[in-house]
Amino acid sequence: MDINYIKKNIEEFENQKDFSIFLEDKLLDIQSYFESQNTKQLGSIKFDIEDIIYDLVDNQLIFKEDNSSIINAFLILLAELFEELKLTSAIIEIIEYLPKNISISKRLNAVVLYSKVNDISCEYHNKFEKIISLIDESREDEQFKYKPIYAVIYFYLQVIQEFKRTKQIELYESFKELFCKYSDKYFILNDNTIIDILSSISINSDDTKISLIKDDLKKNKIQQIYIEKELLPEISNYSKKLNEYPSLTFNEIFRISKDYIDNYIEDEKKVHYSLKRGVKILDEDEELYQYIKSFGKMHKVKLYSSFDKVISKFNHKTINVLDWGCGQALATSLLIDYIKEKDLNIDISNIILIEPSSLALSRGLLHIDVLKSNDIDIKAINKDIDSLEIKDLIIDNSNITLHLFSNILDVEFFRLDREFLHKISSSQKGFNYFLCVSPNINDKRNTRLDMFYKYFDDNFETELISDRSSDIKHYRRYEKVFLVKNYK
Repeated sequence: MDINYIKKNIEEFENQKDFSIFLEDKLLDIQSYFESQNTKQLGSIKFDIEDIIYDLVDNQLIFKEDNSSIINAFLILLAELFEELKLTSAIIEIIEYLPKNISISKRLNAVVLYSKVNDISCEYHNKFEKIISLIDESREDEQFKYKPIYAVIYFYLQVIQEFKRTKQIELYESFKELFCKYSDKYFILNDNTIIDILSSISINSDDTKISLIKDDLKKNKIQQIYIEKELLPEISNYSKKLNEYPSLTFNEIFRISKDYIDNYIEDEKKVHYSLKRGVKILDEDEELYQYIKSFGKMHKVKLYSSFDKVISKFNHKTINVLDWGCGQALATSLLIDYIKEKDLNIDISNIILIEPSSLALSRGLLHIDVLKSNDIDIKAINKDIDSLEIKDLIIDNSNITLHLFSNILDVEFFRLDREFLHKISSSQKGFNYFLCVSPNINDKRNTRLDMFYKYFDDNFETELISDRSSDIKHYRRYEKVFLVKNYK
């Protein structure tokens, strides 16, 4: 897979249907290819990337309305590349073809504003508030807050490179002061990542350092070294509180977390914002409490609705559970609660919890420990999903396995590629149920769930149990629940 392969295929398609079929088969590979390119590599092919939008228009493969969801997903991917590469003409072109009311459109308009500058002595300063306002507005619509944050950083890096090129030190200093001046009005400017970049990158930074910063942003995550060690359930004042309840449920866990935030946290808005809409790897105790207060009810509403679709398959059976990107093990905790509430005869024999935050994982072990009614063999894997090995996922029994992907498959912090999918399919056996539920944000995010399901549907005997994109209460939902039969 390379840019020439992508362009060659696009040039040969004669209609949208053929293009959609191609994307259904190749979109994961295309996304993986672009994700693998560093800043320098992308820069070397940026005009080929730009040409794609014109080829799509000229060949009538996209329209201003009524594109398929898989084509919309590709257009969003392309738009994000244009944003990163500051391809102003291509941005202006693609905006007309993007789905309506998506956050990236506001960020693209911001890029156009700061890319079309004739007089650097005043225009960056004069346009500053409008640019930040557009990016800040996109933050309200964006499930993953890192993208608006990175948009601010890309803006800053672009401007300092222009001031560096023209040796405008005084202009740079006054421009940098604007971030502080408007920090009370635009909360995004208080983000620690932005503050760190402002303090570490200046007009005096060399181009190599700036390029490395861009590469780090592109990776979307902090690389971690994982040391094999045994994690134990948390022992703390919090654990003492939980153990005071003779018959604990998730409702008490939620109430304790809410009370802690209400009584002990002075700036709740700041802590909530630090969660980055629930996708941050949690590394502070107060963030654990805040996550449950902010998102606990949402998880319960959506997961209980999904459990309704599949739980009858497990009654009078023994099952395994794999909880992917489990955080504080809320999905597994809610499953245990649900089984108790419905008075079902379901025995959980093995649980695998997968989570990069050791702090959250230890608390998740505590939650299961206080909620469970019987002995369970629990394995805690303190890794991010990209770092998993096949041996981490193996459970040596013939039970049905339930995989819980709660608000994780749409997260672009890990590669949803064939290598990841192979790890699952080669490590599992027998009957495997996949419960995948995420927020319904846009077609590109939803396509990650669609492609995940499609891999199993193309390669194994599957049964689609539930496929919903409707809201539940006031929570946006995109769901796939399915069975994969008879893994070998």
